Amino acid sequence: SRPWHSVRFVTTSSNSKLPFQHHHFVHNKMNHLVALVTADFPYATETLCLFMAIQGAMTVRKGANSKKSMNWFHAFLKSTLTAYSGAAFTNMFMGRPTAMFSNDIFFGACVIGFVIVNYLPMDIGYHFFNTFLGEALYTVFSQVFRMGGVTGFSDAAYAAFKDTPSVWYPTPIFGPILFPVALGNMGGFFMKGFDAYLEKGMPWLFQQALASATFYHFYAHDAEGYVGQTVRGVVKPLGVACMTLMGADEKESEDDVLFAKVI
Repeated sequence: SRPWHSVRFVTTSSNSKLPFQHHHFVHNKMNHLVALVTADFPYATETLCLFMAIQGAMTVRKGANSKKSMNWFHAFLKSTLTAYSGAAFTNMFMGRPTAMFSNDIFFGACVIGFVIVNYLPMDIGYHFFNTFLGEALYTVFSQVFRMGGVTGFSDAAYAAFKDTPSVWYPTPIFGPILFPVALGNMGGFFMKGFDAYLEKGMPWLFQQALASATFYHFYAHDAEGYVGQTVRGVVKPLGVACMTLMGADEKESEDDVLFAKVI
């Protein structure tokens, strides 16, 4: 089987791999924190998708549906799009099928997450995820989901454009950065509208996706350009030391893609 970092984000069929969907039970010598951050643990896809769906359902339940006055279907679709607007729409810009249609785990997780938050006996799901522990759980796992999306969508755009860079730079620059940025901000644009989402300046999710995608793209993909070479020249010695401290072997410590995903 392939190492997890060789998996690329492709959504051309129901059997396609997700950016964090390496095969279950892959052994990783590094510590549990790295396994969590890189989603290298059994049933990572199912776990991350479920907690992402729970975060969307909790956002709606604590906000627009705080009094449980919304029709269940309205609340369900709002919860789904709060969590998965990026997965639902962003791939269309690249002529790829949306993950919401091509992978059953996404929509299935939305159904289960919505039920957990809204329909368990005594409202136990909502009350648990409204505690510090519950909120910490879905926040951590949903953030891992988002970062997997950023790196996966950057990989997808780079794979699509790497053979046709501009005459000015040997690596395509903007596509592998803007594609994952669009992924991370589709929900804001869809739910709030263009002007409302941007009226106070660059949103935090936009800043986060832009910074993460830019560093990841140049560090992991830009093998020939001076930007990537400069960034690796400055960061890699620290990166190797950091990866070694986290239990990486020599090969893993030198893996630029792995380090960029961890960071």
